[in-house]
Amino acid sequence: MGRRVIAIVIALFVALFGAFGVVAYAQGADSRAVAGQATQSVYIAKAEVPMGTSAAQAVAQQLIVQQRVVARGVPAGTLTEVGAQTGALVATSVILPGEIVLASRFGSLPDVTKTQVIPAGMIAITVSLTDPERIAPLLTPQSHIVIFDTAGGSTSEKAGGAAPPTRVLLADVEVIGVGDMTAQPAPSPTPAQGSQAASASALVTVAVSPADAQLLVHEVQAGNLLYGGLLGSKVTVDPKHVVNDASILSH
Repeated sequence: MGRRVIAIVIALFVALFGAFGVVAYAQGADSRAVAGQATQSVYIAKAEVPMGTSAAQAVAQQLIVQQRVVARGVPAGTLTEVGAQTGALVATSVILPGEIVLASRFGSLPDVTKTQVIPAGMIAITVSLTDPERIAPLLTPQSHIVIFDTAGGSTSEKAGGAAPPTRVLLADVEVIGVGDMTAQPAPSPTPAQGSQAASASALVTVAVSPADAQLLVHEVQAGNLLYGGLLGSKVTVDPKHVVNDASILSH
């Protein structure tokens, strides 16, 4: 009987020791991952940095904080320090939480104020680009984007389970504002856009013709999803191209 009790006690001790070992191993995993690798101190966005916020303000408000990361994974041009000169520069577009902050994300105030001028004969319209397709981190005023539209789809398409078609709504529009610094508030999401689209979106203000402005307003009010694509150089977008399930399967 005594030997059985001793065996049970020993088994319990071994199990308890093993459990503590697993916990200790897990807690030290991150440290071991970085151990032996060169690290570098960089600024990472802890919270959203609104467009127009100075680098000094972002640091003081802890919108961006310094963290040490493995140097091998640090992008070129990463912001590593904020001095008097850098601190006076402002965010030229919204900086999203979790981003490794690049020095190029901050510019001079005159460059930002120029973006408030609406080109002659154009109308400023703010649109909400759905997440996760938003491209706001790459946008700066005077960028050019293509706006895609995924319509609600016909009744027969919904009944048959087919996805609604996607078309090019506007092939080339100029961005004049990103984030909070826009000409007007973003339109309220409609029920058709769903709770996810309502909770996370990128606000982009574009300069468009009166006819295109009316088109944008109609699409938003109809509950259609808008997606943005940043145009590169020497790219041509076919404004008549439409994609649906049938056309995809035919390729």
